[in-house]
Amino acid sequence: MTLISRGYLIVGLLLLSMPAQAQSFNCRTADRPDEVLICQSPRLASLDERMSSLYFRLRNRVSPMVRRELEDSQRDWLASRIACGRDFRCVASAYEQRIAELSRF
Repeated sequence: MTLISRGYLIVGLLLLSMPAQAQSFNCRTADRPDEVLICQSPRLASLDERMSSLYFRLRNRVSPMVRRELEDSQRDWLASRIACGRDFRCVASAYEQRIAELSRF
């Protein structure tokens, strides 16, 4: 096997080992306990992806005045999620509540 072939094989294996889901933040640079927990949990990663998708869809279609309110509430929500630390139930509950809020917005 040539050096170039080995390089392609290594890159391919690295790509296959990457998670299929995309979090609202970069798991490679995650350093807060809540982020690390989300990156390690398929369920939390899925909730993060769902919440993020709802948030950005909503944010992109509301008026500037409503957008500011939405962004402020998202900052507050994020602070509450961060406060959960590595508590799985707390983080999951925070996501479920935020998804419900955004669905009613």
